Amino acid sequence: MKAIAIATVNNTCLPVLIKSIDQYVPKNVDIFIAGAKYEFSDRRFHCFENNYKTFGEAYNFIIHKAFELFEEIIVTNDDVVFNPSTYSLLKEDVEHLKKECQLGWVVSKSDRVRGSQQFFNSPPNAVYEVPVASPLCGYINKTSWVDFPPINWYSDDIQCIDMSKKGCRHFVSRSYVHHVGSATIGTDDNKNHLEAEPWIRENRIELHKEWFK
Repeated sequence: MKAIAIATVNNTCLPVLIKSIDQYVPKNVDIFIAGAKYEFSDRRFHCFENNYKTFGEAYNFIIHKAFELFEEIIVTNDDVVFNPSTYSLLKEDVEHLKKECQLGWVVSKSDRVRGSQQFFNSPPNAVYEVPVASPLCGYINKTSWVDFPPINWYSDDIQCIDMSKKGCRHFVSRSYVHHVGSATIGTDDNKNHLEAEPWIRENRIELHKEWFK
């Protein structure tokens, strides 16, 4: 876990995330960013333009860039904040879980995220398996990786389903990140739901029947 990959569109929340990484993540961890330019005096960084319209496309791009140099990485949204134990707990949990199975995502708990990852709904020291995970902040490895579909909502659900077909298992870590909220696609859930429908209807008809009744 020597690299963190981030994609951003409007850069609104990114400075706070970067500050928390600089404070709480070892200096030998590289930073890959799509969509913003940063310079670190004491950390290696890799900045690229973000020319993509969806989360799926933007993250596929920057994650593949990170995988050119590293086999295991952390992927994080631009609108989260690390705390002092985020990195260390995530790393500890990954090292333990790797001994037991082929890992897909190992993700942090948070306060604005799908129910299975809600910090307030789970014991703070629990590590547990989930069928799908939202990688607001999460570990992934190159062998298990499957590209996100080119959509915003449901991209993580579909990717997790595809990785599970490869034999990967997904877990929620003891680690925690604070989620500021969606500054990129907004908080209109119905709009985000409907924008994903055409691609899912055309490419995943079985999921369309389940999710768009």
